[in-house]
Amino acid sequence: MRTKKWMRLAFLALVTSVILQSCSKDEAVIPQDDLTVSEAWTVRPDFATVDTRPQDVIAKFQLTENNAVPAKLIANAAKGAKYAVVIGISDYEGTSNDLQYCDDDANDWTAQLQSEGYNVTTLLDLNATKSAIEAALTTLASQSIAGNEIAFIYSGHGSRGNIVTTDLYYINSTWFGAMFANATSTKMMFSFDACQIGAMATDLNATGRVVAVASDTRRYSYDGDATMQNGVFTYYQMIGLDQLNYVYFEPDCQYACDQMAIWAKAVHVKVAPSYVDSYAGDLDI
Repeated sequence: MRTKKWMRLAFLALVTSVILQSCSKDEAVIPQDDLTVSEAWTVRPDFATVDTRPQDVIAKFQLTENNAVPAKLIANAAKGAKYAVVIGISDYEGTSNDLQYCDDDANDWTAQLQSEGYNVTTLLDLNATKSAIEAALTTLASQSIAGNEIAFIYSGHGSRGNIVTTDLYYINSTWFGAMFANATSTKMMFSFDACQIGAMATDLNATGRVVAVASDTRRYSYDGDATMQNGVFTYYQMIGLDQLNYVYFEPDCQYACDQMAIWAKAVHVKVAPSYVDSYAGDLDI
């Protein structure tokens, strides 16, 4: 697992370039004279604002609960296993749609979960297509039986409660909710480092689950700079696990939420990371 340096209060010199693509008046470009925390970080924008396809085409690239068939559980499977799907997409169709550190986020989470005994399926960049994600999530949901531990991690573009596949499909939070509707596992963790992804915390919430989101329904998540080499939310999650040695998901989520808020204040943007905890006790990763 890659070792990451602790974030200093002042990383380098004043910003030389800040790239912000945003549909909210609250997310203004930071004046160079005000920025003392980072050299080059970028917003992970609402993908709908950069999606140049005609609306009738976009409509054909959307998956909701109407497109989901709740996964059939593998009832006779051996219990006591740990399964995870980790997705990180920096490379999207069209270079203008690319992000920076989403694949790094996924690689870090994969290493972390493997070290905890999870059987991990990882989909990166151009391999994270609609069909590949559907297949991986169907399998994961079918393995979500009582006695098994389940994890799902996503880092990439978001938009109004959707993750965005590398081939530019929008997969809605209601699709996720329907896919895991039959799950009987009482130990499940989900984490989404994407913009406008807060609906996942609502539609995936159920007994035995902890769902972490880097944004609410309108705010954005951010790629960190070259020192962080992660999305900002994921960076602090990794600090909590790697350096502070958190063994439970909830305090790690709280730490990431708190530190992202401190970072955002320093660089003058608004963020809204959070997590919903419906697990009895503390969920050890």
